[in-house]
Amino acid sequence: MSRVGYRLGLVGLVVALLPPPCAHAAPWVQPEGEGIVILQTTPYSAGTRGFDTAGRANGTGSFGRVELASPYWEHGLTSRWTVGLQPRLQAAWLTENGRTSTNVGLADASAFARYLIYQGRLDVVSVQGTLATPGVDGAGSTPRVAEPNMGAEIRGLYGIGTQLPWGMTGFATAELAYRGRIGNAADELRVDIGFGLRPVPHWLLMLQSFSNIGLRNNSRGGADYSVSKLQATAVYEFNRTWAVALGYTRDVAGRRVPLGQGAVLALWYRY
Repeated sequence: MSRVGYRLGLVGLVVALLPPPCAHAAPWVQPEGEGIVILQTTPYSAGTRGFDTAGRANGTGSFGRVELASPYWEHGLTSRWTVGLQPRLQAAWLTENGRTSTNVGLADASAFARYLIYQGRLDVVSVQGTLATPGVDGAGSTPRVAEPNMGAEIRGLYGIGTQLPWGMTGFATAELAYRGRIGNAADELRVDIGFGLRPVPHWLLMLQSFSNIGLRNNSRGGADYSVSKLQATAVYEFNRTWAVALGYTRDVAGRRVPLGQGAVLALWYRY
């Protein structure tokens, strides 16, 4: 493979392993015995560019990825404990010098537990621990899909809801997390902020930001990048059980990673 192709391949690897915006994580816990299942598809695309040792652009390509209806599930174990799972199934393709390579596989699978620390009249504070397993690549080897090593995350979450004029309700969330990675990839600091508005019955509008900040402690050959995303989502609730969501996500800043954009299409089932 040429030096240009190699560098584009590395860019494709980093983008393939970028986690998508979380489907539903929030500071609130599920009521005991109740829960939610979300089937989410997220098509994503980005341009890629290689650079030589002097920092000059020396090649371009394109990268695409789609989450294959990756299921997200969380369940209220008790009034304070919520547990959940999220495997991430991905298809990815990388085009360089007129040639396209594809791959399909399990990017990783996460299991988490959230504990409600405090619940006030309007706000809540909780903590969440997540364990992510390595993924499994499909038949292709480029671009890589599978996260090669395990990871563990500890997250603090704060949320507040309020009544607004004209019968509307709203909420805001703030989350701070540290994700440690086994292997040669850099650990990450994650900062997520969200705002939600219910302007009329059955409709929920959300604006969220997701930031992954690589801590530059990777070893040789390991991924180290930073990226910030903005996502706008509209959710229509047919009833208490079923809802659909449509959103748009865009990378707005990053380090050592191309910036792309994508869509979010999801089906929610509450029980």
